[in-house]
Amino acid sequence: MPKKSKPELDQAADSLPAYSGNVEAHIIADMLRIEAITTELREFKDDTKQRLNKMEGWIIAIVGVTITSLIGTIAILVRSLLSVT
Repeated sequence: MPKKSKPELDQAADSLPAYSGNVEAHIIADMLRIEAITTELREFKDDTKQRLNKMEGWIIAIVGVTITSLIGTIAILVRSLLSVT
């Protein structure tokens, strides 16, 4: 009975670039990449939160001015209708 050769999967794993060097170094590099991405996401979240807070302030101010103008206009119309009759 002839000897069995290595399975094809083992030969393919040996030729992958990720496994050709020190596996620990690759793991550390991946962890550093993950940390960098996480840091960027935190910064993006904080920046977006600040921008949305500014937009919220502007929207509240615009709605407040609009409602105040509407109430003033209605009050003037009611007053003018009451003084005419």
